[in-house]
Amino acid sequence: MSHGYDRMINETGCGMAFKLTQYDGAKPIRSATGSWAESSGEQQLILGESLWNVRYSSQSVEGNKEAIDCQATFKVIKGSLNEAGVSVGLRLDRWSQEDYLLMPAAAYNGNRYRVSKQAYPPMLSLEDEIGLDIPTTITDVPRLNRNEGPSKIELRTGDLASPAVGCFLHQQQKGLFMLTYQRTALGDSGLTVEENGDRSEALISIAAPAVRNFTYSMCNTEEPSGDRGYDFQEQDEVTIKFRLYLFDCPGIPSLFDYFSRIRKDLTGPSAFRHEIPFSASWDILEEKYNRDNWQSDSGFYRSSTSPDPVFGEWQTGWVGGAINTYPMLAIGSGLSKERSIRTLNFLFDSIQAPSGFFYGIYCKGNRYGDAFRRHEEISIVLLRKNADVLYFMAKQLMLLDKLGEEIPIGWKEGLIRACDAFVRLWNKYGQFGQFIDLDKEEIIIGGSAGAGIAPAGLALAGRYFNRLDYDSIAQQAGQYYYDHFVKQGVTTGAPGEICQCPDSESAFALLESYIVLYEATGDRKWLGMAEETANLCATWVVSYDYEYAEETEFHKLDLRSSGAVWASVQNKHAAPGICTLSGASLFKLYRATANEFYLELLQDIAHNLPQYMSREDRPLRISWGGNRNGTQYSPPGWMGERVNLSDWEGKENIGEVAGGSCWCEVSNMLTYLEVPGVYIQPDTGNIRTIDHVDAEIVDNNNAAMTVKLANHTKFTARVRIFVENSDEMKKVLGENTLLDHQIIVIEPFSQYSLTIHK
Repeated sequence: MSHGYDRMINETGCGMAFKLTQYDGAKPIRSATGSWAESSGEQQLILGESLWNVRYSSQSVEGNKEAIDCQATFKVIKGSLNEAGVSVGLRLDRWSQEDYLLMPAAAYNGNRYRVSKQAYPPMLSLEDEIGLDIPTTITDVPRLNRNEGPSKIELRTGDLASPAVGCFLHQQQKGLFMLTYQRTALGDSGLTVEENGDRSEALISIAAPAVRNFTYSMCNTEEPSGDRGYDFQEQDEVTIKFRLYLFDCPGIPSLFDYFSRIRKDLTGPSAFRHEIPFSASWDILEEKYNRDNWQSDSGFYRSSTSPDPVFGEWQTGWVGGAINTYPMLAIGSGLSKERSIRTLNFLFDSIQAPSGFFYGIYCKGNRYGDAFRRHEEISIVLLRKNADVLYFMAKQLMLLDKLGEEIPIGWKEGLIRACDAFVRLWNKYGQFGQFIDLDKEEIIIGGSAGAGIAPAGLALAGRYFNRLDYDSIAQQAGQYYYDHFVKQGVTTGAPGEICQCPDSESAFALLESYIVLYEATGDRKWLGMAEETANLCATWVVSYDYEYAEETEFHKLDLRSSGAVWASVQNKHAAPGICTLSGASLFKLYRATANEFYLELLQDIAHNLPQYMSREDRPLRISWGGNRNGTQYSPPGWMGERVNLSDWEGKENIGEVAGGSCWCEVSNMLTYLEVPGVYIQPDTGNIRTIDHVDAEIVDNNNAAMTVKLANHTKFTARVRIFVENSDEMKKVLGENTLLDHQIIVIEPFSQYSLTIHK
């Protein structure tokens, strides 16, 4: 029983301890500590007039020799202690600034980067902040200090996509994870990482309850937390449970690979609740888009319904511009297709600049750049938005060819001009950068993975137009992004208002690129990069169902958090879906590797999406700001981007509905188009449901397989079925393949028997 604990201590040079702390508000004023000197034991501690007993134990984990389960129970056996907390800490005595710290969706390399302190929305603009080869520059977010002085990250478990802390110990070539639960009987736990003055030691601790001296609000790490300790009375007790892993780790990608295998070890698989089938949510969203998003005077689908004078009309790429047309052209009504064609005509006629790049924003007849507070600089654009257009326009040209529909000549010419502009930019700089001047074709801010989907766009365009130069640049850029970002365990800067903070959008964009490069070239090196990137993506996806307070709207509606995707370390919220993709790259990666993890991750993300859509039969009551008795509801089809587990916008907003209409709707529509509702392998009996239906094999013999599909919702389900044998998995799918697959119609509260002949 003690072997695992002893190995952990000996191989890492670490030690474990426990602590009692009394606070004045959120400020610690006195403490008592004890040493976890052996695998199991018991100690007494005195703090003030209170006497405590601490029982601690560790034991091996069945099936994993690299893991040990630990727990410590703190009990008041005499007296009382007000405003107090308990914690367990793991001290790393051989720590170095070279060691890599991961806190999923909260810290990558400890967020130990150059900082620009600005109010929201931040924009790098000072002469010493911008340039081609600037170091990664982030906003004021929780981080370890890259300079002298105190170095500490204090978080709640709700600040992370998974309540875990991981380290790549460079000198020892070891990986370490501490995995815990969201909460104890005292509420959400605290997770803290603190370095000593010379950065030779680090302490990772779990506290109950979470009491932080400061908390984080938008671009501000010095917000008074309002946290308070617990008033302990005699016989009160609380237990902290966690699991420790120690394993061989030759590099940072191995740390992420290990995490992908353990992220649900304590919570188990997601418990899915069927709310509304993909097809029914599509119907509501298509009607909503034609009702609320059509800009009749200029003739385009708006990116949002926001009344904001700048961001409420057109945004190129990113949140929907020239992306929302893709599912409409593929499976929309005649009206939706006609309006999508007008939208893309608008893109090339009104948004494309003479250089071939696209302006970022259009509102009330005016074009704007992406410099936020400097809208007069209309030529400064976030290149990620242009990269999105490359990718989705190439997909839409391929789609229209597949459907046998005529393509306006201006679209092809416009896409070629855009691709040529990217090629010129790469040939000039050897990178795409983050922000560019689209008139001068100059990189204003470089050193970012923000345009990570550009290789996918260039590779598809290269195949479509038979342009080897596009394919060559796509491969060069793919390698560049791997070497400078994925291999280093961080991707940055895809959203335009986070400077270069680590974010999920750049990671998922790169995953898309590596899958496209693999399918285009057949070279398995891209597959390896895709796997490493997918493991990084997984750290941004909520791995469990957060336990909301009973009075919150999310709890009342039973909205599940598992599968929500965190935005960035600056914008500390999860959201329904990937901004702005379906996650179909995970399905393709599963087929190429047969690794069930990628299919499971896709299932979590896709199944999570529709529950956050307001509907006529179940409108979402806007309860933001603690307004739980309000009478304002989101209209049908509206989806907001807030799935708040963190208190970064106030404790009163955890689990509340913010309202609004945004890019999540586009991700939802893309999901119905690109993600199979049910995946079936007749030869192996493998079956997985991603849509809001159940599937059960009732017979499987040499001649046929019979699958019972059940729809337990009150909506008709048109379910896209993907059937293949295991030996067909390595066949490249390419684009728009799911349009050829069978759709099964299942009426509400009904079953369907599907027979697959072998």
